Amino acid sequence: MKRSVKVALKFATKSKQRQIFALLQSYRSAVNFYIKELWNTKRLKDADTLALLENSRLSERYKQAALKQAYDLVISTKKSSKAIKKHCSRPVFNGSAILDSRHITIEQGEGSFDLVLKLSTLKKGRRIVIPTKHTQMTRKWLSIPGSKFIQGCSLSEKGITLWIDVPVIAENSDGKTLGVDLGVHKLISDSDGKFYGIDFKHLSDKIRRKKFKSKARARAFKERENFIGRAVNQLPWKELKVIGVEDLTGIKTGKQRNRGRNFRKAMAPWIVRQCVKRIENKASENRVRLIKVDPSYTSQTCPSCRKVSKENRRGEVFKCIACDYTGDADYIGALNILFRTRQTLTSV
Repeated sequence: MKRSVKVALKFATKSKQRQIFALLQSYRSAVNFYIKELWNTKRLKDADTLALLENSRLSERYKQAALKQAYDLVISTKKSSKAIKKHCSRPVFNGSAILDSRHITIEQGEGSFDLVLKLSTLKKGRRIVIPTKHTQMTRKWLSIPGSKFIQGCSLSEKGITLWIDVPVIAENSDGKTLGVDLGVHKLISDSDGKFYGIDFKHLSDKIRRKKFKSKARARAFKERENFIGRAVNQLPWKELKVIGVEDLTGIKTGKQRNRGRNFRKAMAPWIVRQCVKRIENKASENRVRLIKVDPSYTSQTCPSCRKVSKENRRGEVFKCIACDYTGDADYIGALNILFRTRQTLTSV
């Protein structure tokens, strides 16, 4: 499995940092140039597109990386536009440069520095040497036998993201099975009756109040990312063998009954994919098997008599109209996810 770790640029000299910033500026300009050329073109060959960029200080290798990143961004944007059935404008790239072994080499350091990064810049034929140190995360992943750095990086002004190839470890043979329900009010509810991220609704409302594309909104997004990470980390990973989650693909798209403007507005700050991805990563790290189940009617099904009715749920409260079984609606959802997870395990 592939794991990402961040290392700082603070040990690079001011001169080297200026070279990195100049490289990023030229690289982003190249990516945006290629996006413009590719946006309305279907049959242009890579070699022809590559040659269109003139008077650039980038080497041919950097141009190739910029073209690939532009192509991937154009394709992903058009796929998303098609999936949600909405027109989208041409994207503007201002992110990190994705580089490979042609642009950067990661070597073992000496003395007080654990790592040495050799990065190609705008000065052709010359690489700058960036010393840096291991972080808690690099030590964690490299401590696993067989782990090694992948020669490549994601480069930005804030730092360098490296990738470590970690051998896949066999899943746990002992432990319990847990069902988790992802919600808008309480981020995670599990089948043991515990709740994680109970203030998520407050954070979602905070994001909605921020001005679009403002710095305050960006800070709120970062706060949400950290909030999700903390909530997922609190799950009892050391006790688990299997974890079941809902397959919520496409829940925020499509025109369906009871999914009007207010529903979409409430769901906008809820990042389902980010939360599920975090759970997937933690599951693989802790050798826990992840199973995705059908989310249909999990919060409307009575775990006692199996009666399914939308009248069973009233907001955050569940009360079965058939047997009067009562409980927290999110907890009931987690119980039903656990039930379907065990069904899946039995069928396998």
